[in-house]
Amino acid sequence: MDLPWTGLRALQALAERGTMSAAAQALGYSTGAISQQLSTLEATVGVPLLRRVGRTVRLTDAGQVLAERATLLLAAQDEARDAVRTTTREAVGTVRLAIFATVAASLLAPVVAALAARHPLVQLRSRELAVDDVAVAVRRGDVDLGLGLDYPDAPIPREDGATHRTLLREDLALMSAPGWDLPPTLTLGDAADLDWVLPPASTHFGVAVRTACRTAGFEPRAVHEVNDTATSLALAAHGLGATLATPLMLRFAAPGTLRTSTLTVPVHRQVVLVGTRAGVERPAVQAVVEVIEDVVGHAHDNLSGTLHGRPHES
Repeated sequence: MDLPWTGLRALQALAERGTMSAAAQALGYSTGAISQQLSTLEATVGVPLLRRVGRTVRLTDAGQVLAERATLLLAAQDEARDAVRTTTREAVGTVRLAIFATVAASLLAPVVAALAARHPLVQLRSRELAVDDVAVAVRRGDVDLGLGLDYPDAPIPREDGATHRTLLREDLALMSAPGWDLPPTLTLGDAADLDWVLPPASTHFGVAVRTACRTAGFEPRAVHEVNDTATSLALAAHGLGATLATPLMLRFAAPGTLRTSTLTVPVHRQVVLVGTRAGVERPAVQAVVEVIEDVVGHAHDNLSGTLHGRPHES
């Protein structure tokens, strides 16, 4: 009997995510549906794939072996599908794009509009993910392309067969409440005694910020750890701590609520587009890549000069 593809994908997600609920969330199913898919797969192979440990489950040795093979099988399926799609030169079909909140707010609408005008037969389907999960989603084949963030001290893993296009480089600046009256330009070390609003240390952004502070000679005092950009900027605007932000991130701040201090030694990040070598050969994917590059290029021109040493204005 043929192995069920949904069961293989569920097993792969469980192996990577660790819990049934996390696997269900990653694949967009209910936990019950994931459990049923795994039960069907287990019945097909005829050996136990899961064992219960307390209130959770773990993979058996057989489950671990099959999960490793599932990654290869699913990748082969995606390559076969892409090969068939490349038999037509016309840009037509659906392209799945992983996005994160910052680019969704700033870039998604103009990308959709430009794509509709240039390639009306291409349908873009977006899916918001945590930015640190974008590269994994592309590798698994959950999406065709993903917009992600690369930090010098916390780069996106370079997977075999993956492609990475740098779309935009952004410098981070220190954001504070206007009442703090910080100078328009400073070193990161000048902020050593401030309270900070920081992303969690488990995130790529959190690693990048803390590494930059340690390079500047201090350990930042995180009074609030927040993963949401809008919340971080709102807390900074209320004087609850300093934070770092880029021009794209400032789209989430109310006008006039923040003071911006540029850094004499820049801390930067890159907005990147992650894909696969097989995937970008599809005309529809190529069309989306070209549109995204154009839209981001125009956005960069509009964002130039956004960061100044004064209260932020939109």
